[in-house]
Formats: sequence, C-alpha cells, structure tokens
Amino acid sequence: MKQMIKSLYAHTPNRLKTRLHNLLNSDGFYTNKSQNLIDKITHLSTPITDKELQKRVLKDNLLLVEIEIASFCNRTCWFCPNSSIDRKSASVELPEEVFVKLIDNLAQIDYDKDLNFHRFNEPLADMELLLKRVSQARAKLPKARFTIFSNGDYINKQKLEELRNAGVNSMLISYYYGREKSYDKECVILPAMEKMRQKLGLAYKVVEDSSQQYCVLFDYKDMEIYYRVWNPQTSGQSRGGAIELMKRTRKVDSGCFQGAMNFYVDYNGLVMPCCHTRSDVAEHRDFIVGDCNKQDMFEIFFSPSFARLRAELLTSNPCSAAVRRICRDCSDRRREQFLALG
Repeated sequence: MKQMIKSLYAHTPNRLKTRLHNLLNSDGFYTNKSQNLIDKITHLSTPITDKELQKRVLKDNLLLVEIEIASFCNRTCWFCPNSSIDRKSASVELPEEVFVKLIDNLAQIDYDKDLNFHRFNEPLADMELLLKRVSQARAKLPKARFTIFSNGDYINKQKLEELRNAGVNSMLISYYYGREKSYDKECVILPAMEKMRQKLGLAYKVVEDSSQQYCVLFDYKDMEIYYRVWNPQTSGQSRGGAIELMKRTRKVDSGCFQGAMNFYVDYNGLVMPCCHTRSDVAEHRDFIVGDCNKQDMFEIFFSPSFARLRAELLTSNPCSAAVRRICRDCSDRRREQFLALG
C-alpha cells in the first residue's frame, strides 16, 4: 500500500506535491492524513460485505451519481458513440423500480453531492418523465445537487421554471457544431450564444473563454444555467476507444479515480466504471461492473469485480491489456479531485 502512495506522489504535478508532502512526516507515511489516504485506498480496493462499513465508505467517497433515465437522444454527434449506435429510433426507459431503488440507496447515506439524470441521452426529450424522476429523487434527497445536461434543442424558459420548481439546481447546456465547422469565436461561438440568449430571454456573463471551452452563465433566479461550446479537437475523448476520429496520442502518467468517486448507471440498469464507457458499446461490455436490476448500489460498488478493477486503476503502473485498450488515450483521470477528498 505504501508503494501505491509513493506512486501517486511520484507522478503528481509539482503544484500538488507540496500538498502531498505535507501529508507525510519524517518517517514517511504515518501522519493522520496520510493514514486516512491509505485507509481510503484500502477500502476502495477491497470487497466489503459489512453494511455499515459500506455506508460509511460510500458516504465518504461518492461525489457523483449519473442515472440515465431513458435511452433516447435526438442527435448523432460525430464525436459521440451515438453516431454509430442507434439511440433515435426508440426510447427505452430505466425501470422505475430500479430508479427508486437507487434513490433509496442514496437516501441511506444521506447523500448530499451531485446527481445527474443523463449519460448519453437527451433528458429534456421527455419532460414528463424527467420531472417525475427529479421529483421522486428530491423527495428523498433534500441535500443533493441535481444537474441536467442537455443539447438545448428542447429547452425554453417555461421548461426552466418547471425544472427549477421540481428541484433542479443547475443545467449545463452544450452547443455542438458539425464537423464542417471549427472552434471559431466570431463565426460559430458568439452567434450560438446570441441565439440561445434570444431563445431564453435571459442575460448572461462569460465565465470561461479559452482554447478548450467558451462558457456563459445565464442569470435566472437561484438556478445555475451554463451554456458552453467546447473544442473537441483539444478537449475531446475517444470514449474508451469507441470513436476512431477522437483517438489521440497522449502521455498519461496517472491512475484513474473515477470508479472510486462516481457511479454510472445506463438506461438498462447496467453499471459502468467511468463516464466514457457504456454498456451498449461492444468493446466495453467486459467492463460492466454490475446490474441494478438484480443488485443494489452497495452490492455493486463493493463487489469483488469492481474492487479489483479499482485497485488496478488507482495505480499509474501498467494495467492489463484489456484496460490499456480502452484507457490508453484518456486524460480524464480525476486524480486531483480524489486527493482533495483528504
């Protein structure tokens, strides 16, 4: 276990090394904070069957839950697996009893972090379903932060108010331009911002203007509404190797911490270890870590298979060939977020 901590330190960016160094005393690894980190990694890398310990570990580590409430998406963006997998011809809903079970599991730990109602779907395509699911979740998770991701095609001001009244805290709306266009501020980005401003009738301020992303925040009561254009050429991922056009040669010197902090549920109830993998991509099926139709969140998160995968991913040492195949060019490792948990 000490070797794992040393590996984390050795591959940590310089700006974080002071933070990690302060965790260690002169003997190396025995201050309270460093011991907490060792305990955390141990718990996350070990199958746990004791229910009270499961609750405590999940409460201490779980930061994000994404539940795909239905399969439908109206778009086939070129940088998304939906460009080759049919998500348009029908909409398959996550069974209500599965959704409610997951919310009940989260209520058992008094969950107060992020809950999203999407994965690769467009949640606003079925407002009746979305409002029902948000209301069901809000009734049992009063402290959690609810966020809706959307492509913006279905949004209007009335729907914003309905979502706010149901308990949504924030929205992230993305403008996706076609392959024939480029990340051009004057010709592409600013016209898109103005069009959405007119559609919603709301003022906004710019919160990011970089080569990776242009993002604005609309002024709407106590609800945060972000509208962004991101640059797939600099920020895009191949989604576990599923998008040939998005594959990059990257030097990655970190383990992956998504599976230690996040829980991703596809519309069919199957659970994936990270946001880039999905159960309907053939190359990812070996990485399905659980089935919410048959198991609860605790059984899946602390199962032997998920614990083994986390243990493999937490280090920066070479992983198995199967993991390297889908993770080799991914830079979305979230190490700094994990270390910030303390």
